[in-house]
Amino acid sequence: MTGSRIPLIIPLLLLAAAAPEAPSTATGFKAPPVAAPTAPSAPTVPNVPPVTVPNAPQATQVPAAPQATTEPKLPPTVSLQKIAPEEAMPILGQIVVGPDGKDIARLVDMLVDGNGQPVAAVLDFGGFMGVGSRKIAVHWSALHFEPAKATHRIILSLTADEIKAAPELKDPEKPAPVVVPATSEPQSAPE
Repeated sequence: MTGSRIPLIIPLLLLAAAAPEAPSTATGFKAPPVAAPTAPSAPTVPNVPPVTVPNAPQATQVPAAPQATTEPKLPPTVSLQKIAPEEAMPILGQIVVGPDGKDIARLVDMLVDGNGQPVAAVLDFGGFMGVGSRKIAVHWSALHFEPAKATHRIILSLTADEIKAAPELKDPEKPAPVVVPATSEPQSAPE
């Protein structure tokens, strides 16, 4: 069958489906009707204004059901607090910029003390997609967070030389070598 005959077959099938049922034969056997193919078609309804009948009861509009909220129902032992994006920001996986504003690392983990307070950030430097990269731990005071700004930047106050000289964090079972800046007040990076 060639491609030029296909358009002719579809109209013939539609005509056969619309044809009346086949007449009975001499034996009394009726041929089964041809099934119409299912093809999507756009309804052709004219734009007719609604008809109003005097003294007929009018339909009342039923209010829409309230939308279901996606928040689960919390048990009475806890409550829900919403924190605006300008008040807090996620940090794991975020890019860290240097004092010059250039991307230098990704924050991949945190070290906390016995009270659960952060003491160091684990940064992933260099490499491409985790290959050839190295992780170092920097003291928490070396980071400056900007949750109120639209950029949500994390700024590291260490220089490139300080980062390169930092020992790699390899074994979580051994004491972590944490780079502590000489000044406790981190510098703000340019916009």
